[in-house]
Amino acid sequence: MVVDDEPDSLMLAKMRLELSGYEVATARGYDEAYNLICEKNPSLILLNVMMPDVDGFEVKNRLNKDKSTAGIPVIFLTAKTGIQDKINGLKLGVDDYIFKPYDAEELLARIASVLNRRKFYEEISMTDSLTGLYNVNFFKKQLRTLFTIAKRYKQIFSLALVDIDDLKGINDAHGHIAGDCVLKTFSSVAKRVLRESDIITRYGGDEFAVILPGVNQDQAKRAIERLKNEIIGKTFSCEGLNVNISFSISVGIAEYSGSFENEDAIFKLADARMYDDKRARRG
Repeated sequence: MVVDDEPDSLMLAKMRLELSGYEVATARGYDEAYNLICEKNPSLILLNVMMPDVDGFEVKNRLNKDKSTAGIPVIFLTAKTGIQDKINGLKLGVDDYIFKPYDAEELLARIASVLNRRKFYEEISMTDSLTGLYNVNFFKKQLRTLFTIAKRYKQIFSLALVDIDDLKGINDAHGHIAGDCVLKTFSSVAKRVLRESDIITRYGGDEFAVILPGVNQDQAKRAIERLKNEIIGKTFSCEGLNVNISFSISVGIAEYSGSFENEDAIFKLADARMYDDKRARRG
């Protein structure tokens, strides 16, 4: 996203970025920018420092105060070359500075550098090493973002919480290599069965969370039934084991409602329904 009050500068940056393959949203001030940021959750913001009503420093300050926007990388665009302005921006956590007038190649190089650096650290901090899925940190960030978007724009999504039934019993009977195999097998099956747009995460231990954007509860139930059908009653081979492993899952599903006060509400409802499903499976 590019935020700049100067129309010529805004359009020039947009054109250069689109020619390089980026999808670009533009805004000419804070109010317009904030609405678009909440809606689109951009990968990076090019933010002009000198704007009349709310300058770039204050925009970044406000972004920092909102958990859903605080982590978005920001590059300042500015004609001000003073060291104190640069220090003030760095104190606010901006990722880089580009001075106007800028060279197009330098702009593209700095954007690529920031995005690559952010991707590297996100992969380290937000990936579960065993399954290769995103971890609980990523899940919480995405749930907060989707909840904010749903509340502001009356969009829908559903949340499914999944528990591997009796993983401890599998570990006790066959060793932790079997338990790890079950976790990796579930992850592989879920990625194959569910949509590419669905956000599959390992929440921790034997629990997984799936965010299904744009999906109501009935649609989510059908998706989860497809997942269950690919797991329950099937056997799976595990490297290093002489026996095949079978396992089952319990799942709770909740659809976003405007009555939810925050993202914890939809999580608690899905969690309660997951335990209901587990109790029902036990008879």
